[in-house]
Amino acid sequence: MIPRQNDHLLGHKKEYAYFQQAIAKNKLHHAWLISGDEGIGKATFVYHLVRLILGQSPAAISRIKAGSHADLLVVGRRIDEKKNRLRSEILMDDIKAVGEFLRLTPAEGGWRIVVIEDADLMNRNAANSLLKLLEEPPKGALLFLITTHPSRLLPTILSRCRKMILHGLSVEEMEQGLSVLNPQLSKTDQSKAIQMADGSLGKALQLLESGHLNIKDIVETLFNQPLKGKEIYKQADLILQKENGFSIFLDLITEAITARIRKAVQEHKNEFGYPMRSISQWIEIWQTLLKWHKEAESFNLDKKQTLISELNLVSEL
Repeated sequence: MIPRQNDHLLGHKKEYAYFQQAIAKNKLHHAWLISGDEGIGKATFVYHLVRLILGQSPAAISRIKAGSHADLLVVGRRIDEKKNRLRSEILMDDIKAVGEFLRLTPAEGGWRIVVIEDADLMNRNAANSLLKLLEEPPKGALLFLITTHPSRLLPTILSRCRKMILHGLSVEEMEQGLSVLNPQLSKTDQSKAIQMADGSLGKALQLLESGHLNIKDIVETLFNQPLKGKEIYKQADLILQKENGFSIFLDLITEAITARIRKAVQEHKNEFGYPMRSISQWIEIWQTLLKWHKEAESFNLDKKQTLISELNLVSEL
């Protein structure tokens, strides 16, 4: 769901209350850097603040959702018309529009708000152009910079913004969000997604859409019940049916081996898995999996046959 169209604000209650008080006291700083992990609702949070400031009437909310509110400008990566794809950067022309917008008189009184999504993707010229606006902001200007990577921004930009770090959602908030956005989801899959997502609702949804959970089940099975015969071919087909399943399997199996090696070392154990293997044997398997995957992708080899070989390698007694 597009963040500015999302009516459900999950978590971040303390931070939202802070802005409520600042607005009520008319003590709102002109520039804010809102940061936090990917998928935890940073943009949704900001657009709910926009509603709080520009108006919460149905008409105002409708215009905000549509991106047609006269006192709101949203800046982000635009489509490169020549290449017909999203640009990798925010350009100076995009920020130039910010200056022109902020010099206008507010259409409905009060603030004129600029939201810069993925602010860390501004190129050097765009960032320097924004810096001038932050140094001498027009009256009634309010800027929200949203980023997952604040360290990529110019130090001078960071120094001119008030900073607010948002944190991951609680299990209860994750359950609430998944129940709204994916009401058909089983409790078992919901629990698995929440466990893997580290408080990121966006990550949980990606896990569900990509087939991560199904592939993770296959990986977990490999350490407890080795696959045999036709079952190996069946699981290879299931993995390849998922978008990017080939790469996802490698990520999950190598992560699982690494986690188990770390745990074995901490517990002073020399072996783990089924069949039981020494840590050095698991390291060799880990290296072989990486080698086979790289060869399959580099030389365009049969991915199904590569998966079958990998499943056999981990399962063989």
